[in-house]
Amino acid sequence: MEAGHPEVADPVPDLLGNVPAGDETRRKENTRSRLVRASVQVFAEKGLDGATIDDLVRAAGFTRGAFYSNFSSKDEVFRAAFALATQQVIQIMHERVDEARAAHGPLGSVAPGGSAGGVADEGARTEEAALMLDLFEAMRPFGRQWCLLHTEAVTHSLRSQADRDELVSQRRLLRSTVAGVLASTAPGVGPREGLDFEDLAQLLIGVFIDLITREQLEGEDVSALASTTILGTLRAFLQPGEEAVAGAVCAGAADRGECRTAD
Repeated sequence: MEAGHPEVADPVPDLLGNVPAGDETRRKENTRSRLVRASVQVFAEKGLDGATIDDLVRAAGFTRGAFYSNFSSKDEVFRAAFALATQQVIQIMHERVDEARAAHGPLGSVAPGGSAGGVADEGARTEEAALMLDLFEAMRPFGRQWCLLHTEAVTHSLRSQADRDELVSQRRLLRSTVAGVLASTAPGVGPREGLDFEDLAQLLIGVFIDLITREQLEGEDVSALASTTILGTLRAFLQPGEEAVAGAVCAGAADRGECRTAD
């Protein structure tokens, strides 16, 4: 790798390193849990097509018999593995956001005119950039693993309805989680007209995936770019005031017929 470029961890950092292994007294559930946990790393390194059942059971320390008593195919294991990885990403996100809030406070001037007196405060902007960098750095060690799994999931879901339904479910879960984090981290602001927090969340998830992909493919340290890009995206699509928040709620509920205007 060229000098000055960040080293890519090998093997991929374990996204599930701190996930409890499960209830040891419930043998079947524990066997299934260990197979799924071990498969995350295998699928990240070899892909769904490249990984074999022998690879999966070897990583978990079981035999093929244990596999077939819990799963009918690799695809079934992969769907469970991606769901587990997504749940862990969400857990890490909540933990780091809580830490970032404690260190930096809410994003008081994330939208133009959102700081005190309607004038953007340079100190607040610096704090917000630092918060964004903290969040990106916290997710980065696991970003490559999750992005590899997500890429596999997208590729296979385009050809399989069963895989597609599961991926849609996990994407919606992640999107709604990020939207909730945005709404609570930047109080008093909301997406611009026609957008809701889930739209903005999907945009930020796409930015994150592209940054991690760029770093891994091009060997470029994207730390500074991550901070400015994520914060710049928020500033471009958020605006201050209660009307913005109300508009975001209505945009998200319009299709369900739940949006009501005040008389």
